[in-house]
Amino acid sequence: MTLPLMETTIQALLEVLDEDIRHVETVLSRLEALRTLLIKRDDAGLEKLLEDIRRQAETYAANEQKRQSLRNDLAAHFGWNERDVTLSRLQGQLTGPSRAALMGRQARLKSLIEQLKREHTLTTVLLADCARFNRLLMQALFGVSGKGNMTYSPTGAAKHPSDMPLMSLRF
Repeated sequence: MTLPLMETTIQALLEVLDEDIRHVETVLSRLEALRTLLIKRDDAGLEKLLEDIRRQAETYAANEQKRQSLRNDLAAHFGWNERDVTLSRLQGQLTGPSRAALMGRQARLKSLIEQLKREHTLTTVLLADCARFNRLLMQALFGVSGKGNMTYSPTGAAKHPSDMPLMSLRF
């Protein structure tokens, strides 16, 4: 690979990394929106968010393919195995503004990924609390594990008591 071709490849890699940064920022905003929509119980908003996620997943796949192609080109140029092409290792081969730009993108991605881990944890905790609350609500309404006073016939068929009210109205 000639020097101008190498610079073109590095520039393309920087563009892919910029798209990665935008993608992670979008995911962060969507996690925040997801938590807000869950708390508000906005089903229409959740459906719209899900559709947006599906649409972006399709467009982001092109960026993934471009990254893979660039990794193949860089691996061939340096005589490395494809899995050995990392930003840190690549920085060792570059100098000047290309190296500084690559280091900046790597640092930004690292900080965004750390933030994404925190936001993911917050969202997971919220979803776990929602599931726990729903489980407790179902137990309060229908009895332990939703079974109530279920009995079985001699053939093994479950019989739910049909004469019981859905909820006890006693205080």
